Amino acid sequence: MEAVLFTYDAKKLDKSTSSKTSKKLIGYKDKSNKGHYIYNREGLIQANEGIIISKSTFIIPKKNAKKVFKSIKVKGLEISKWNIILKTS
Repeated sequence: MEAVLFTYDAKKLDKSTSSKTSKKLIGYKDKSNKGHYIYNREGLIQANEGIIISKSTFIIPKKNAKKVFKSIKVKGLEISKWNIILKTS
């Protein structure tokens, strides 16, 4: 399977923007009514059949990579990407 490996560095972003970017990519747990209800909010990575390697590294299938790349462009966010091939067994 052809895929794209993304890494990003949010050191130049303020804490608020960094947190919003992380939640947008990875997702988060949303708690309401004093924690009585918990909802798992899906991030872009899960929505596009991706694999989370670490908080700032993830793999997205090549067919979905452009859409993810366009949606995470934030001023000050340093993004690197590599084309890779994943072997399935």
